[in-house]
Amino acid sequence: MDRVRGVGLTVAGFVVAIMLTTLLVRIDPASELPGLTQAAPREIPVAVVGGEPQATTMRDALNGPVDQPLAARLSPSRKAAAASLQHRSVSGVLLLGRGDRHVLWVASAAGTAEAAEVRATVEEILAVSGQTVRVVDRIPTSARDPHGVGPFRLGMGWALLGVAFAGLLGLVFGARSAGPRLVLLRFAGLAGGAAVAGVGGAFLSDVLIDRFDAPFWPLAGLGALVVLGVGAVTLALIAWFGGLGLGLAILGLVLGIPGAIGAWPLTPMPVVWPTLLAWLPPGAATWGIRGLAYFDGDGGERVVLMFMLWTMIGLAVTTVAATEAESRPGLLSVHPSLRRRPVVAALGALFLAGVLVVTPAAPAFTTSAPQPSVTVTCTPVTLPRNVEELNQRVETVDDIAGFVGGDVGASTALVDGRELFVFGDTVRRPDYDRTTRVRNSMLVLGDGCAGLVQRRNRGALIPDRPDGVGYWPMSIAAVELDGHDLVGVMAQRVEQTGDDGLFAFRNLGPAVAIFDVESGQGPVLQRVVDLGKDDPDPSRPTWGAAGAIVGDTVYLYGTSRSSENGFGWAVSVARATLTDITDQSTWRYWDGSRWQRDEDRAATLIDQQDGVSQTFSVFREGDSWYALSKQSDFVGTDLVLWKAPSPTGPFTALPPVAKIPSTSSELRYMPLAHPDLFPEPGTMVVSVSRNTTDGDVQADPSLYRPEFLRIDLP
Repeated sequence: MDRVRGVGLTVAGFVVAIMLTTLLVRIDPASELPGLTQAAPREIPVAVVGGEPQATTMRDALNGPVDQPLAARLSPSRKAAAASLQHRSVSGVLLLGRGDRHVLWVASAAGTAEAAEVRATVEEILAVSGQTVRVVDRIPTSARDPHGVGPFRLGMGWALLGVAFAGLLGLVFGARSAGPRLVLLRFAGLAGGAAVAGVGGAFLSDVLIDRFDAPFWPLAGLGALVVLGVGAVTLALIAWFGGLGLGLAILGLVLGIPGAIGAWPLTPMPVVWPTLLAWLPPGAATWGIRGLAYFDGDGGERVVLMFMLWTMIGLAVTTVAATEAESRPGLLSVHPSLRRRPVVAALGALFLAGVLVVTPAAPAFTTSAPQPSVTVTCTPVTLPRNVEELNQRVETVDDIAGFVGGDVGASTALVDGRELFVFGDTVRRPDYDRTTRVRNSMLVLGDGCAGLVQRRNRGALIPDRPDGVGYWPMSIAAVELDGHDLVGVMAQRVEQTGDDGLFAFRNLGPAVAIFDVESGQGPVLQRVVDLGKDDPDPSRPTWGAAGAIVGDTVYLYGTSRSSENGFGWAVSVARATLTDITDQSTWRYWDGSRWQRDEDRAATLIDQQDGVSQTFSVFREGDSWYALSKQSDFVGTDLVLWKAPSPTGPFTALPPVAKIPSTSSELRYMPLAHPDLFPEPGTMVVSVSRNTTDGDVQADPSLYRPEFLRIDLP
């Protein structure tokens, strides 16, 4: 009679549990428990598809210099990226388009919150450099389940039923069976309940509630396996730990809820716990149900194997417990063997936990954390306090890894107090990299350090194009943006024309490179935009040879020359807004009386005869504007200021402020102003690039570094 009564109580309990689970399936946990969806994601995998070097630049921009929500990587093709999205190995695919318009694929069916985070992060990063993205949901959630919580409800319900069924069996028939035969009978009852729960859950979700479309019988089979696996482990926990074991099973469900309902159940994390918790039964069941509903069952085999393993281990552990116990109604205390050998029991429990949780979660750790897109070396230095100390430091430095020397040396100050210097052709030692010369580099000075900004491949900071065309920086400026800096570098595209001689190159036109610099971090390249078609004609202005920012307006000065009009370069000016600097169609050009659209009508502000160097400086001091350069470029000797009342001129040459002649062994050229270096009223710090006449600087690197002087402003 007691056995019949126990069976009746168990069946009644099963019915009550199924009814409560049905209520759970109808609750929207995203609204009832909103805190569960607020965890900050890290390292969401995203694939980038596009040509080089744009794809690498975009990958590094998405990864950033420090911890970012995304872990971007390159994908060889659209087809491969689409397959990764289908397999849920990535959560988004960024397809690079022409210009500043791109396409982002997401799969909201894998997690609406994660898809939304990918979209928001990509849009925010691209907006920094004026780029836009069109979002395409390649694998959307069902219109009947827009928040994508249906799989969680069903998976959580099945996991809860597994614990409830096992708890009822233990409560009615005792924590431990008297022998293996009774264990099998107990598991047979559990299997029957699991089958009913699987079919009932599939019918409820797929037919009555109709939240998503999944094949009925595979869904029912998965549900039965979830209930059986969870119930089997719960029976084992009860058999060894009694009521405490049931509490541990319930705790496992609670810990698994965030991983199941959260946006990123399989996202690789810097720490192991979020991923392990995501592979507790609620998360694993949700993953499998989503696979059946939206991904053609892809990835479900891991879930099936996991719950089969749970079932077999639960059966084995429960059977072992039955050999030393008598069956009594109610949940008994801890198994006698555990009290006799607590150390062995604890080690066994840890091993079992590893088998049950770590093994199925292991594939989630196969994606390594992304390396920083850039690093900044740090050579401890005493920061110079004046021009004399700066020159001494420049002459004696030989310990900045990756930097022997370079020319140009334009600079700008950052909001965090550091100073950036960009250089053209940069010489490195062979023990740093087999490529001993790159087209550009950047140094950071501040925080007691002098360091090189280096990319992962130790190449040029602004990478060369695939056809070998490189970028020489001309001017640089930083604008504060919400506590960090947006740094623009105007560069000229250069093509090698022969041997490695000093003048074996030609200029193909300007370009702009945009960097994002977070406080205390390295500058991360966001994009590089070539302005105009490749054209080696020097009579066409190279815009950005000098630049100045006033408010949200950028004045871009261009230099040009013809063969018969002297050794200097003529100057014209264009203007653009900060947000439109990469879109030359929005620029306006000064024609002598007004701003207009036609580049060919740009007026000459400084004539080529006795004109400026190809790269020079323009800055404002008080109510006056100054252009600073070496008059007549390489053949000249005078450092000259041109003064004007406005950025459009008229510019009038003033008497030379210094002599910077070249010699038979040393070239002195391209003086640039540095308003942020050791500022003093009425003066300006100026750098002068230097080089040997034969271009061989490895023997004495100090000859390929700028020297600094201070001049008075008239």
